[in-house]
Amino acid sequence: MRMLRHRLLYAAGFTLLVASAVNAQTVPVRLWQDPRPIASRDLRWGSGAPDRAPLPPFVFVEETTTGTQPKVVAKDAAGVLWDVKFGPEAHAEVAANRIVWALGYFVEEMYFLPGGAITGASDLGRAANHIAADGMFFKARFRRRDPALPRMEKAWSFNANPFLGTRELSGLKILMTMIGNWDIEGDRNNAIHEVATAPGAPERRYLVSDLGGTFGRMGARHTNHSKWQLADYQGEGFIDKSDDDQIELDYDGLEWNMQVVPREHAQWFAEVAGELTDAQLRHAFETAGATPEEVHGFSSVFMRRVEALKAATRATASR
Repeated sequence: MRMLRHRLLYAAGFTLLVASAVNAQTVPVRLWQDPRPIASRDLRWGSGAPDRAPLPPFVFVEETTTGTQPKVVAKDAAGVLWDVKFGPEAHAEVAANRIVWALGYFVEEMYFLPGGAITGASDLGRAANHIAADGMFFKARFRRRDPALPRMEKAWSFNANPFLGTRELSGLKILMTMIGNWDIEGDRNNAIHEVATAPGAPERRYLVSDLGGTFGRMGARHTNHSKWQLADYQGEGFIDKSDDDQIELDYDGLEWNMQVVPREHAQWFAEVAGELTDAQLRHAFETAGATPEEVHGFSSVFMRRVEALKAATRATASR
């Protein structure tokens, strides 16, 4: 009887293991979805919408102690929970979020608020410098906690994922260099959402979930990198060199193996990014709380990088 019980338990366990493996193999994964026509996309709202924006008044829920930036969780008048981030990343992340979304990569819904009040905040740590005693705050990024887009416990890295060797992953490497995202390391700051695209049909979407370390000076650990600094961003390189086979990016960040992409992948992404308009880029930076000087400066640099990518792929193709 004991032997029979062991055999039954083994068979049941083996069946569950096989079922899990089959399920893991059959759940579709996606890094990019075709956003065209790109010129019609509204970068003032990105993946969100006016009627989904944070609705005051806001009530404090808790302070978030993970990560390096001051953050709290707040509930708005509609009962929606928001992850609220302060500091220079509030600008950089919203602008980057809009551009990444416009070019077909997945993002989380977020908004920039120039100011407001979060009532009930007390015993604050890092956030004490950003939320006054009366609850007033200035310059914050609000990211919606959407129950329809749950994060999986596991994450992914640029060097371990189902998209190795694809043009979509190469395009994301180029885009991270374009916006100067040095703050990528392993699976930190990347996420996977399991989304129900239809009843009983989940889809796993891979995304860079933290885009705050952008639009400044790139650099690896213990170097003088920066965020949301126009002069630093203007001084950064983009393409080191190119030949008939590959483009070598001037990526300098925490992640390794980000520099080299196949020329044909770069050519594909140049065509995609080339559909962005100057007006759209200006909207992305305006909605992130940029000054007029920053709007012009950041959008001009990004547009020059798009043109540089086009020129590099044309030059190698014509040799």
